[in-house]
Amino acid sequence: MRFSENLLAAGWSQGVARFALMAFGASVLLAIVLAFLVMQWDAQSGMVAFLAGLAAGFFSSWKIPLLVAERNVRALESQLGSVLQLLSVQLAFEPFEAALNSCIRRVHAPHPALQKLARDLDGGLPVLSALRRLNNATPSVLVKKAGMQLAFAYRQGDAAGLSALSEEFSQGHVEALHRFAARTAFGSVWFEALAALLPLLISAYVLVGASFLQFTFPSSGPFWLLAAALPLLNAALVGFVWLGAPAEG
Repeated sequence: MRFSENLLAAGWSQGVARFALMAFGASVLLAIVLAFLVMQWDAQSGMVAFLAGLAAGFFSSWKIPLLVAERNVRALESQLGSVLQLLSVQLAFEPFEAALNSCIRRVHAPHPALQKLARDLDGGLPVLSALRRLNNATPSVLVKKAGMQLAFAYRQGDAAGLSALSEEFSQGHVEALHRFAARTAFGSVWFEALAALLPLLISAYVLVGASFLQFTFPSSGPFWLLAAALPLLNAALVGFVWLGAPAEG
């Protein structure tokens, strides 16, 4: 997808220019903080740290919307699987439009794309046009496949394919749970390792540098480095785990 499409899929509707301005400000702030911490150790390395902070900020600004967009797509797929399963039963009691609308509203905290679909149906938009809008709102192959199956069920009145497709969604959700379990285990190991090893590594660096390499360190340098680096790294790990969390169906 293009970057603008990633932003839309991630829920950002303020435009690329405004996002770029905010990302630039956050990157500069990160660079200033990093340069300040490094200058506690070596004043001559401040510019290098500033440029490294800018690079890290720009990379995060490009990567984070992509990860959030992928998470939102997973949430839509999970909820759509539940809608298909409910709809395969509900069609025996209600017309297609009413049944689809009813199934969407039974989902806990419906995805914005599903909410828009329900609003389109309430507003009198033809079913096929509403489904076409749903397909255009996401790059997910599964969602597009579901849109085609819903259109077929609407035209032919056959709900058997909906139940079969919902099983495919369920299987994908189970696989996502396994991936999340592995990601959580990886993140927890590194979380504990950082909490235990980072203070030791900083202490060892200070001792070796002062004793054998004739480095000089300000008394507050290790404290500031540890106070800033440990929360930032742990926050990055928590974000890494959270972005991989499967959504509730």
